[in-house]
Amino acid sequence: MSEQIIDDKLLDEATEWFVLMRADDISGARADAFVDWISQSTRHQAAYAEIGGFWDGLPVPTAASVTSLSDHKAKQTPPPAKRKWSPRLIAASVAFLIISIVAVQYSSVFMMDRRITKMGELADIILDDGSHLAMNTNSEIRIDLQKDKRIVYLDRGEVFFEVARDEKRPFFVETSGGLVRVLGTKFNIRRKGNSSDVTVLEGSVGVMDYGHIKGDEATMTMDATLSPNQKFILGDDAVANVAIPASAAAVLAWRDRKLIYNGESFATLVADINRYYDGEIRIGDPVLNDIKVVAILKIEDRTATLKALETTFNVTARPVSKKLIMLYPNNK
Repeated sequence: MSEQIIDDKLLDEATEWFVLMRADDISGARADAFVDWISQSTRHQAAYAEIGGFWDGLPVPTAASVTSLSDHKAKQTPPPAKRKWSPRLIAASVAFLIISIVAVQYSSVFMMDRRITKMGELADIILDDGSHLAMNTNSEIRIDLQKDKRIVYLDRGEVFFEVARDEKRPFFVETSGGLVRVLGTKFNIRRKGNSSDVTVLEGSVGVMDYGHIKGDEATMTMDATLSPNQKFILGDDAVANVAIPASAAAVLAWRDRKLIYNGESFATLVADINRYYDGEIRIGDPVLNDIKVVAILKIEDRTATLKALETTFNVTARPVSKKLIMLYPNNK
């Protein structure tokens, strides 16, 4: 199936509804609003299930168990008197039924191997198939190795892939903006909001703009096939849907805790630096934004990095708080 990401906003909404629905005095209007909310999509249902602890062991009744229980009670007790269901009971029943229906669909999602790196942390992973994954700072992936295919979902951040070749098990990466398909190669993917940069170092990589894992993947038609030192931007309608030249060395410099720039803007450099540190470094004067940068910057502790910025770009770093640093040109 096509993977659907449960974002923080949806989990916050689910948490609020979970608390509200545990109250003793639930009005009919609130119950109706809850049913409307949870019925919007399977993502809403999965979010509520996760918050409610559904996936931590609460049983999902099967048809057989429900029938058995019903027969047992029918033999032991007289027919109950008719009663009016409360809004709370109605809403809870609807929620349970909806979540039960999607339980099988989402069970595999929660069973995936999830890997996360914290701010400033790098990590290396060797998969069971022999593939090597290197995760950059503040990244998150889910790994799903199946008999006929291998899938990695890049939910956040940046990952370098060195895929072990297997003709019978294609390797897919689903990320924001599209899909990547390979048999065995080396490539890097950086997720940027709703788009992703795919850069190839070795071999060839097929990319599908706005693609997802669904149906018969063997019949998928790729939008482009990338060769070494080529890049493709998935999910960005503002750029041409073609491969463009790229410096693999610059793209992969992060693995040595370095950032390499050859004409990018100072604003881009600052945004990249912020990926590695808790808190924020912010440009205090717009005149700095478009300065062209040609430099190799080593990612060290934040104090050393700020000192390097001050020395190299003739700026002053002014602390505003423990978490916020502002950059200003020295001539102001």
